[in-house]
Amino acid sequence: MVLMGVEVTLLIFDSYSLKEKRSVIKSILRRSENRHHLSAAEVDDMDLQNKAVIGFGIVGNDRVLCRKRLDAALKEVEENYEVEILDFNWIEA
Repeated sequence: MVLMGVEVTLLIFDSYSLKEKRSVIKSILRRSENRHHLSAAEVDDMDLQNKAVIGFGIVGNDRVLCRKRLDAALKEVEENYEVEILDFNWIEA
């Protein structure tokens, strides 16, 4: 069994209120869960208006497939949203 995750720190452009930030974050989380079959949640910096830390996680039996799904989710976030990925940390067990 493979447990894999990534913690991603995002800078959200054009977010001037927590309401705007929540809208972007909820969209990222829902889309990632539905398209890539991942668990996703905002895990830190919840009170900042233009910065967020979100976590993606997956459980499977193939390390390569799990890594591909997480990579695809990161690529989609970067390409489809007005955000910049500042940092990310891989977690494996």
